Amino acid sequence: MTRYVDLAPEGASVGRCVVLPGRQYTADGPLLFFTTQVALDHGWDVRQVWWEAPARGGGADELAWVGDQLDAAVGGYDGRVLVVGKSLGTLAAARAAARGYDAAWLTPLLNEPDAAAPLLTYPAAQLVVTGSEDPYLSRDVLDSLPGERRVVAGDHVLRVPGDVAASVASHGLVARVFDAWLAGLA
Repeated sequence: MTRYVDLAPEGASVGRCVVLPGRQYTADGPLLFFTTQVALDHGWDVRQVWWEAPARGGGADELAWVGDQLDAAVGGYDGRVLVVGKSLGTLAAARAAARGYDAAWLTPLLNEPDAAAPLLTYPAAQLVVTGSEDPYLSRDVLDSLPGERRVVAGDHVLRVPGDVAASVASHGLVARVFDAWLAGLA
């Protein structure tokens, strides 16, 4: 089952930002909460996707499922689209690339070839942010990506074990990087 939460900015909208969560990381997790707030501040309508993800290890079926979730969230919208994906949500990259959507990929699955491939040739503006201790980080893939890339302290959810302040700082840095990146898209 999938549902949407739609949020509107104050004033005129510049487009729709679709927020795709992780497998067990919902749209109200800190990374997606703060990127949603930043997108709203930049005038984007935000559609948060809340889903029950299929079992792990679906391969091509999983890629298609996430891509279909993106298509459904965009719906008949014919304006500018921005995608923010976290972990499992980054599997929408091939579909987003085919449609020319600008995208911010948070903790993508860079060590999984099928997940990383569309990011390596992404045709639109792309921001990739990952944690320095993320088990899905491949520095070789990261260094080869087009667009802006940033590594911040933390694991797959940007948690720095034993240091809550460092975890909060990593989330704040992501919000600032995303804010600057969005300002550059205008």
